[in-house]
Amino acid sequence: MAKTIAIAGGTGFLGSYVAELLHNDGYKILISTRNPEKISDKFKKFEIFGWNPQTENFPTDVIQKSDVVINFLGETISQRWTQKVKERLRSSRIDSTRKIAEAFSKVDSNGKVFISASATGIYGSKRDDVLDEDSNPGDDFLAKLCIDWENEARKVEDTGARVVILRIGIVLGKGGGFLARLTPLFKLGLGGKISNGKAWMSWVHIDDLAKVVKFAIENDGVRGVYNVVSPNPVTNEEFTRTFAKVLKRPAIFTVPKFALKILFGKELTEIALISSQKVQPKRLTEAGFKFQYEDIESALRSLF
Repeated sequence: MAKTIAIAGGTGFLGSYVAELLHNDGYKILISTRNPEKISDKFKKFEIFGWNPQTENFPTDVIQKSDVVINFLGETISQRWTQKVKERLRSSRIDSTRKIAEAFSKVDSNGKVFISASATGIYGSKRDDVLDEDSNPGDDFLAKLCIDWENEARKVEDTGARVVILRIGIVLGKGGGFLARLTPLFKLGLGGKISNGKAWMSWVHIDDLAKVVKFAIENDGVRGVYNVVSPNPVTNEEFTRTFAKVLKRPAIFTVPKFALKILFGKELTEIALISSQKVQPKRLTEAGFKFQYEDIESALRSLF
């Protein structure tokens, strides 16, 4: 069993949750931060190493002493996509992954594992098509970003390490991500479906995401690309109705497309906010992974 795990992006919403689960299972956890001297007390149980992806190479000594390196770095896409923002979105994912790959190439990486995040955004918006890992990628900004991101991660294969790429859907968890933005509105009774509500949402409970990471670490046969989503995607309308039911609040409003375009811009709205992706975790299911939260109501009730 691998003993030492380094997490780039280990102080973020996803990384910190995964770090906690793995720490509780007995793994030694190293997490990166730009400012080690300003690290929050809740991370003091982990070993901290300084790394600024914009200005520094990834430290090779971290690769040397780690059995597994996980990359969860990436600036949030939920902001208006100006040209500068799009450059930051690419750099925070692609440049950081490239630097980790370069560090792997400078040491003996045989037997090590690299787990890199990607996103189901790679497929583009496909309406009602059922998508799995063999489906064709899209050609919008987010899809091209994911393609380039994954290509950088795959370079680590040349070093002899086992590479696992996780195409992560909408993550449902407390304290961050998708639900952190929606919950206040729904609790005020201001929640509602987006446009006609027919767009498909491919989601995963954060517990299952963390367990997928652990599954990838502990199973040598797991390599390549995996969709990390529940086997049961839902339409935006079904999600809205279920979330309102769980919170015991009405959800009678409809958020029109034009309002989203005013708030977030046309490109982000079309590509991410009203995108339709009906994704299946085909390779995870074939590998024997069992989801704890397969339906949206049980997932939401566990969090609220």
